[in-house]
Amino acid sequence: MSLPDRPQPLETGPGSGDAAGLEAALECYLASILDIAATVANLCPDIGAVCHDQLIRLRSRVAYHPSLQTLEESRTALHSELLDFSGKAREYNNALAGDVAKALALLAQNESAVAVRNDKYIERLARFVEQMEQVARSGDRALAAGQAVELRGFVESMEQDSRDANAQIQAKLAEFQNKLREVEFLASIDPLTGVANRREFDRQLAARIEADREFCVLLFDLNTFQRVNYDHGHLCGDEILKQLGSRLSTNVRPRDFVCRWGGDEFAAILECSLANAQARAEEITRVLCTPYRVVLEGREIPVNIGVSVGVVERGVGETAEQVFQRADEAMYRQKTPRS
Repeated sequence: MSLPDRPQPLETGPGSGDAAGLEAALECYLASILDIAATVANLCPDIGAVCHDQLIRLRSRVAYHPSLQTLEESRTALHSELLDFSGKAREYNNALAGDVAKALALLAQNESAVAVRNDKYIERLARFVEQMEQVARSGDRALAAGQAVELRGFVESMEQDSRDANAQIQAKLAEFQNKLREVEFLASIDPLTGVANRREFDRQLAARIEADREFCVLLFDLNTFQRVNYDHGHLCGDEILKQLGSRLSTNVRPRDFVCRWGGDEFAAILECSLANAQARAEEITRVLCTPYRVVLEGREIPVNIGVSVGVVERGVGETAEQVFQRADEAMYRQKTPRS
């Protein structure tokens, strides 16, 4: 079952007003979410892709089960997503501007150093030419031999300077490459939980599809997690996310993959059949639902968290978007069962 492209009839209570007007407003709201998703993706593709997909899923869920409560929840989620996108885009642009400035400064410094050195070499060579002409006119062989030795030494010095300059440039390039690898690694890790992030999940999913390997996708969603943040604060919520990421990582095989997809959602890629993935999903869910213990200000807080999970196997010819969409639908059906 796919989530509908068009909204279902809006569930309203008594005295809700003109139903046709509400349906029209819902159509406009869903269309606006699509426009916002497209805009953020175009503004900053590297950062906006994640926000775009989150907004598309938000729209699908509102269209799937529209109600006044769903609309109110979606408004809060939309506001949160846009704030998160704004902050990440600002950090990304600042970091990019800093990297460009450093690279340009290094190139300018090297170019300036090379220009100064070349000017000195030209002046020195001009003096040697003038001296050699004088020696040649004088016919003094001993002086000519001395000049030749001095010129040879100067040429060797030029070669050594060039080698040193190249070595310095190579060292700088190696330093930049090391920093780039470090940045690439950090870009694949969720900073809060330490597991992989959405960007790395997309890469891992694409690689397995490219290799045509058998695999299943598990999508986990924490139930009533917002209530934990409300009752105990965001520090408690962050600690639970860290512990959950650790539990999930230690309950999969080395060749499998786990990540924090975003918010309170985690995903796993298991290289096995659907039957095995479903059995393992039940085992993992039991582990993830074990009570959490968080210490805040010297006081231990026990917290119970429910987890919904969607499990699908990648079908023949399915794209990454299609297999993930089915996992999302499966998880959402378990989270909000309908009669």
